[in-house]
Amino acid sequence: MANPHLRNLGNLRPTASTTRVLDLALVAEKFGDTDEFRSRPFFRTEALNHSIILKHTLRHNERNIFKGMRLTATKVLFPFDPGDLRLGGQYVFIDEPDFQKRLTAKIGVVDSSNLAADLDVLAVVDALPSFDPFLMRERLRQIGREPARCYFDVSLADMAKMQSFVTSQIAQLVELAFKSEGAGAATLSERLALKLMTDETAQSLEPLRATLRLSGDEYREGVFAWKGFLYYKWSIQEWGERLPELSRSILSARVINIGREELAAVNSARQIVIKLMGSTMRRINAALSKYDEAFRALQEGRPAAFRSFLLKAPEMFLDLGEAVGVIKHLDTFWRFRFPPGRLPLMEGPEATEIFEDFRITVSGLSQQEAISTQPL
Repeated sequence: MANPHLRNLGNLRPTASTTRVLDLALVAEKFGDTDEFRSRPFFRTEALNHSIILKHTLRHNERNIFKGMRLTATKVLFPFDPGDLRLGGQYVFIDEPDFQKRLTAKIGVVDSSNLAADLDVLAVVDALPSFDPFLMRERLRQIGREPARCYFDVSLADMAKMQSFVTSQIAQLVELAFKSEGAGAATLSERLALKLMTDETAQSLEPLRATLRLSGDEYREGVFAWKGFLYYKWSIQEWGERLPELSRSILSARVINIGREELAAVNSARQIVIKLMGSTMRRINAALSKYDEAFRALQEGRPAAFRSFLLKAPEMFLDLGEAVGVIKHLDTFWRFRFPPGRLPLMEGPEATEIFEDFRITVSGLSQQEAISTQPL
């Protein structure tokens, strides 16, 4: 197997993507003294609550760990010092051979019932296409786990990127809720966008809460759902325009050293992938259009429609989050494996492996499509 030690992790946090990095060690550092954190931990095992979990694209030498059956894996990293990631750490891949034995060696002897419960959570985390906090929260709820709210924030790196987008999205609402600000509404929008993404309970957001006509838990749940849709809209804006380029790159990829029948199967698989990517994006856009419609109602002075939408919205995060995560996964993997600006070139076995993985991934989202999706 690959060397289970990582040396310098110092650049991990400043650039960490919400979808790729679940930094439980940072959450413990920031919220470890709060009652909510202590009463509703992510895992029951303390060592796991100080880990960093990563969605990792497997290198060629690492694929042997999974006998070539996976292109990506979920890595559980145990930093030597959570406060100084430059010192590195040790890791284990979820579901690698002897995973439970290797994990136990890292975390020490624990109560068997706690370990069993944590393995269930790790299985959910591993199955997710990304660590999108809105999807992850709903998936964990399905197995009866509801960790503290502090585990489901957007990463600092993504938050900085989202700032201007969220500001523009809520500008009209701020004008509605803070009419007395006049010319200062633009600056206020910037400040409140940051508050909305980092601390929805802030007193400065009270006029927004009043406009939404929500209070207590309903307000916290409603704003969390609102942030989810803002996150999805921003995320799609970030990579959505690249999809036509991704489709062209997939279709034009050159495959060498492959037999005629195998090439026909590869070509069939990539056609299926492109068609299902298109239908999945239509589903994503249809879901987001429902949000846009509800938000327009709020802007028009009909807050009840928006309030009702927000309170039901988490149910949509399962399908929406899965779809967004899968499409982004395909885009991220393809750009990692084939950097833009050059014609993708691969050997027959690799092409078969990649397109079979892509086909299975998107087919799971589009069962309603009347498309043949027989394995290669």
